[in-house]
Amino acid sequence: MARKNCTHIGGQAVLEGVMMRGKGVMATAVRDPYGEIQIDTERFKQPSEKNVFFRIPIIRGVVNFFSSMVVGMKTLTKTAEVYGDDIDEAPSKFEKWLAKTFKIDIMQVAIAIGIILGVLFAVGIFIVAPVYITKGIFKNIDLSGQTPFLQSFYPNLTAGLLKLVMFILYILLIGQMKDIKRLFRYHGAEHKTISAYEKGLPLTVENVQKQTTVHDRCGTTFIIIVFSISLIIFSFVKWHRLGIVNALIRIALLPLIMGVSYEALKFFAKFDNWFVKILKAPGLLMQKLTTKQPDDQMVEVAIVAFNKVLEMEANPDLENEKFILFTPITKAKLELEKILQGSRKNEVDLIIMDVCNVSTKSELAKITRLDDEKMTKAKEIAEKCKNGMPLQYASNTAHFYGIKLYVDQNVLIPRFDTELLAEQVIKYVGEQKGLRILDLCTGSGAIALAIKNNIPSSNIVVGTDISAKALEIANKNANDLNLDVSFMKSDCFEKIEGKFDVIVSNPPYIKTEDIKSLDSIVRDYEPTGALDGGEKGLDFYTIIANEYKKYLTKGGVLMLEIGIDQLEDVKALFKDEKIDVVYDYNNPPIARVLIINENEDKAQM
Repeated sequence: MARKNCTHIGGQAVLEGVMMRGKGVMATAVRDPYGEIQIDTERFKQPSEKNVFFRIPIIRGVVNFFSSMVVGMKTLTKTAEVYGDDIDEAPSKFEKWLAKTFKIDIMQVAIAIGIILGVLFAVGIFIVAPVYITKGIFKNIDLSGQTPFLQSFYPNLTAGLLKLVMFILYILLIGQMKDIKRLFRYHGAEHKTISAYEKGLPLTVENVQKQTTVHDRCGTTFIIIVFSISLIIFSFVKWHRLGIVNALIRIALLPLIMGVSYEALKFFAKFDNWFVKILKAPGLLMQKLTTKQPDDQMVEVAIVAFNKVLEMEANPDLENEKFILFTPITKAKLELEKILQGSRKNEVDLIIMDVCNVSTKSELAKITRLDDEKMTKAKEIAEKCKNGMPLQYASNTAHFYGIKLYVDQNVLIPRFDTELLAEQVIKYVGEQKGLRILDLCTGSGAIALAIKNNIPSSNIVVGTDISAKALEIANKNANDLNLDVSFMKSDCFEKIEGKFDVIVSNPPYIKTEDIKSLDSIVRDYEPTGALDGGEKGLDFYTIIANEYKKYLTKGGVLMLEIGIDQLEDVKALFKDEKIDVVYDYNNPPIARVLIINENEDKAQM
């Protein structure tokens, strides 16, 4: 007999892709809804490696059949997660209870149930139904004049042929479904790719497309061999009057039939002479129904899967790859809105902008999907917000004057109003060089870092705070932004040495009695020490007013942010100095920044 070159790599068509399986290696390639080819790989031990018993002919066929069924279900589930929109629904309370109580993976249970239902369906359609139809056919046919062999042979033959007809009708029926049509085309791509490799051709789309869509070792051929061998075996099995007995006998003999069929398939695949071609013909003919001509993109997917198996077999140290799951942006927004509910739904866009690291709505508009990692993070942020936490703390992110800062509950969330203070310092410095700038009560370092980021690098910026945890965050932000700002622990001017050309501060300025009436999103989460300005809200302004001149160079400037209705009270603390007031952009405008210069007339006295 003429031997044929036969690779050990086999495959399976899956939803919008192909799975290729080698010796201990499996690679699944899928073209996702966005046109990109994704890869999922896995290393495994073959049944024959786990137990010598599984290497015995016939038995190995049964084991491989059920193993392939399990792998096929798992692979289909994985690919459905990549391509489907409804796969990532949250587990029900019952599913969560099962997982927690019995320490089981719900997905594994779902796969097991799917396999069981699939087997029951196949047994019902292709074993039980043909038996009872045959029983009905021969109910009024008298076979008593036939030999005992023929009395069983005719019903067994009829049941076998009915089973084959029902299988063909089943394939024709499901073949009309859009997704199954595409599955059959990927089936063709899988066969073409393997055939090209077995012929020693480079795996290019052009070479692969020249091959036939049928292949000797196809699962469809295996099923036809199963039908054929079952006809032979059942020819020697007595036909009983009770249909259930006939059905049970067929179920009991099914493992033997599968094992023998597996050995026959492996044998036929190795040879390519006229005799073997005759034996293969029915299976190859049936493949005309289950394989269709693929397009070039489908072939590309099959080639990627096949090459990945070769690559992993050649390099045992190559790590596994996993599918990246995506959620369409519209669905992502709906899921986040469902979590947030109420008035905080308007934060959905901000959450997505944060996890996608974009800062404008125009950039957000270009986002069409979220990968699994980003979607998981977005949901975690939404859950925290749902419980009342400010978005900035939930995401550990705050944007301030063009820079992105890390924040947590150890520091005050930088407000957009405070950008006006930073802007005034930046305008004042302009193109000047060599100035020294001090930021009191720096918190997250927002003001100091924004200033440093927008002035000539030769200027020195120092930030101080009494909170060690706040200073850790400020230093982290400086490192993340690669900005040279020095931070030190000091209670206002307590440990300050030397003089500065600019002193800037956004100190705590809320009256102690007003803290309890603040919105819960502020009162319950932001550090009280960064809010509480004492009985009148002026404690820190008073300290600064009494001490700042010792640390301000001649001609230097002090800039302060003030709260609503604090203008006159704070001005009174600096009554002998020249004060400019900067108003914000509200309507009507609110006094927000005081720029304090030493009174020139007083300086000359």
